[in-house]
Amino acid sequence: MAAGFVAVPSSVAEPPTAPAPPGTMAPRTQPIPLQPDQQSRIYFKIPSANEMVRMQTHFVVPAKPSRVGTMFLWPGLEPREGGRNYYPIGLGVLQPVLTWGDACAPVQQPPTYSTWWISGQYVNVYSKDPRYADCHSGRAMSVKVGEALDMDIALDQATGVWTQTITGQSGTVRYSINLRAQAQNMALFAIEPWDNARIPNRLVFTDTTITFRDAAQQACLTPELTYTGTGGTLTPPTTSDGRRCHIDTVTVNPPRSTD
Repeated sequence: MAAGFVAVPSSVAEPPTAPAPPGTMAPRTQPIPLQPDQQSRIYFKIPSANEMVRMQTHFVVPAKPSRVGTMFLWPGLEPREGGRNYYPIGLGVLQPVLTWGDACAPVQQPPTYSTWWISGQYVNVYSKDPRYADCHSGRAMSVKVGEALDMDIALDQATGVWTQTITGQSGTVRYSINLRAQAQNMALFAIEPWDNARIPNRLVFTDTTITFRDAAQQACLTPELTYTGTGGTLTPPTTSDGRRCHIDTVTVNPPRSTD
């Protein structure tokens, strides 16, 4: 993904992994060395033979950071190489992005550092197809500190269209894109700072539900988890039907400063 500036493909490639110890769910911090752009992420992966068709999650808009750099906070969905129709589009990310500062999103943005703002986005720094390359975005919505945001990334399996819907006290924005039946196999939870942006507190995603195309109880209960930056924690997932995988809380730790 790169919600930021596509001249630097921050982490569009799948990062080095820090797998959970055998026999553990890994609802705990498992950091690996910081990435060059200081990101902290949690990856929730399922086998490439299956796919995710919806993710619903929530978080609260944090306090305004210092007027330095750009901060991106987001959940997202990505494909895995080997998944259905991975090529020709390749590795991009569907992501509702909460932004502090300026971004590559091709949409009218609020004055820099005047407010947090959010939009549904798709970012792919590798594709040569102009329909998918670089940054794509729906309308930007300014939001208030302390505002609860509901985020829904959903596939219409009949049409192949993905729609991101973000709702809060400030209103609702949407963004849709057709990914030509490319399977999405990874859910991500991320703090992504650029150019020395800082955020002091953890980012907490609540009441997250990831829906699979095919029922796969073990893919929910014992997912493949990897971490970047300072890592994070998640409560053990649960499922009642093998398709809808629920996680009470996902917590992403703020990246450490290298100053």
